[in-house]
Amino acid sequence: MKLHRLMPVIAAMAFTSTYAGPVPASALAVIQGKATNEKVKKITLYAVKEGRKEEVATAAVNENHAFAFAVPAPKEGFYYVSSTDTKGRDARVYLKAGDQLQLTLNGSDYTLQSGSAENKALQQWDQHLKEIMLPAINIDTVTFESYFPVLEAFVPKVAGWKKAVNTPNKRFNDLLKFQMDVDMEYAAMSFLLMPRPKHPTVEQRPAFYRQIIQDKKYADARLLQDGDGARIISLYSTFHMITFMPKERPKTSEGLQNLVALFGNDSIKAVAITQSLTAYNTFEKLTEAMAPVQQYLVTDLQKERYLAYEKTLRHFAAGEPAINFSGVDVTGNKVSLQDLKGKVVVVDVWATWCGPCKEEMPHLSKLEEEMEGKNVVFLGCSVDEAKDKEKWIDFVKKQEMKGTQIFMSGWSDITKSYDIKGIPRFMVFDQKGNIVSVDAPRPSEPALKALIEKTLTKG
Repeated sequence: MKLHRLMPVIAAMAFTSTYAGPVPASALAVIQGKATNEKVKKITLYAVKEGRKEEVATAAVNENHAFAFAVPAPKEGFYYVSSTDTKGRDARVYLKAGDQLQLTLNGSDYTLQSGSAENKALQQWDQHLKEIMLPAINIDTVTFESYFPVLEAFVPKVAGWKKAVNTPNKRFNDLLKFQMDVDMEYAAMSFLLMPRPKHPTVEQRPAFYRQIIQDKKYADARLLQDGDGARIISLYSTFHMITFMPKERPKTSEGLQNLVALFGNDSIKAVAITQSLTAYNTFEKLTEAMAPVQQYLVTDLQKERYLAYEKTLRHFAAGEPAINFSGVDVTGNKVSLQDLKGKVVVVDVWATWCGPCKEEMPHLSKLEEEMEGKNVVFLGCSVDEAKDKEKWIDFVKKQEMKGTQIFMSGWSDITKSYDIKGIPRFMVFDQKGNIVSVDAPRPSEPALKALIEKTLTKG
């Protein structure tokens, strides 16, 4: 099938490319195919981001049930092609620049008509894997009495299949061999943790289940190149728990500590944490559990997932604990909201480019003078971009700004945590570090001074 004939149904993907100009044909990867189910109208292509599938493009199915994706300079690795009738199993493919794939989607199965050596090897494995994966997710008729013999017969064959993986791409060969072990464990744990009329005892499990449990499990971050990697991490933590059922429920503060101790890689620990957030249904329980493991969340995506869930537990009501944030002052020292606990804290979120912010500054300066000697600190938080830090320092010095001034490096944690869409924004926190108001009156309004004085009297 010629590419130009499929152009009406091609979905060009917005992938980051290393090329400054048009992507050369040699760097373009193309996936073409057909869906055998006439009811399917749309096909979705997923990339993998930190162990989860991330939708990157959709393609309409034309009158001949055909679809196509053009992927400019793809990041080499696993991708997933999905139709609405895949029943939980997507077609897994391997893409690199220049690949040309042609496949047929048939519900939970796919057939590769043509493609790279990597994809031929991958489909061979996926066809083998169906022996243990499809019955693992069948909760209607498959029992452990019927499944365990299939699993036990399957496991010894894998060593021979690994030896047969010998494409010209050594990186792929190593990844697929690693993935084979991951896939087997995924299937075995999925079977055990699916709802069924009857479950086996630990003693009835085949020996394969015993070798799944390991100290510092998943020490290889390649697991996060798998679109089901995050789910596998969650499955393992559940499998570990039911295997070694604790006599007593762990303390809230120890839950995530115990979880990350299961794994041997910091990136995998971070995903385990973000996968487990919904176990905490109050803000207090969540923040208590997060305190000893917060350092593992280092990527923007990990932090965003945590903050998004944290927000679902908060309504920013008066009396709720503040969400901590931090910045650096003009001398480079780190200052956080938590550092100021014990005082009433008046926060001013502003920027040097913000006209309304500047209009409030004379009123703020007057208010600071009126509050001098009282248990109040004024904390200015600049959301100027990192590139404008020197401009901010010069502005603070030139304007002789009072209080404590810190630099937040852009539209950062403070704006995300407190859902700040526009500035200036004033917030007030009490001496205990709790919220008084996250949308307080401006200094030009007498109500702000009254609010501060009222908070001071409450102690």
